[in-house]
Amino acid sequence: MTRIKQITTILIVILFIGCEQKNHERNNEITRIVFATGGCYGTCPIQAIDIDSTLNFNYHGVRYTRKKGFYTGVVTKGFWDTLNMKLENINFKELDTTYEYSVDGLSTEIFIYYNNKVKHIHGEYSDLPDSVRIVYDWLLTSIGTFKFKPTQKRLTFPTIIQKPMEELMPENIEFISPIVGGNYE
Repeated sequence: MTRIKQITTILIVILFIGCEQKNHERNNEITRIVFATGGCYGTCPIQAIDIDSTLNFNYHGVRYTRKKGFYTGVVTKGFWDTLNMKLENINFKELDTTYEYSVDGLSTEIFIYYNNKVKHIHGEYSDLPDSVRIVYDWLLTSIGTFKFKPTQKRLTFPTIIQKPMEELMPENIEFISPIVGGNYE
């Protein structure tokens, strides 16, 4: 009979610990993540993603994406926690801010907001450390699983690489054609 009591006690303790862990809320340090891809010499996606700790999701598909235009939605708490853990696991605070060694790859930009600070990382996808590319790939793949709806509201993002060139050009710039046969120094 003592053996049964011991086993029962162990099972109750295991069950209690398991329930306690499930109810534990993860305290994420990151409060907002804004990610953008800016195209390449080809058909790379041009898009921006903005997710915050209230689980709101904003998306702007510009070119070479499944969804074009502005969209809003909500991500799950599990997704948000997983994204935070993935960024923490690659020590996002210790990463360089620029990874640009080539000019023909997929341009990327990410803003990670945490503890009243912002980590801004930008560069070419192929030049990023493997650990960062794995997180980027996971995030880009995850977008396809989100449920979001179109919005007429024009959303703004702090990133610039997803904006079409016409949005980046000053309005008052004038291009002058070179004179054929002229003298150039």
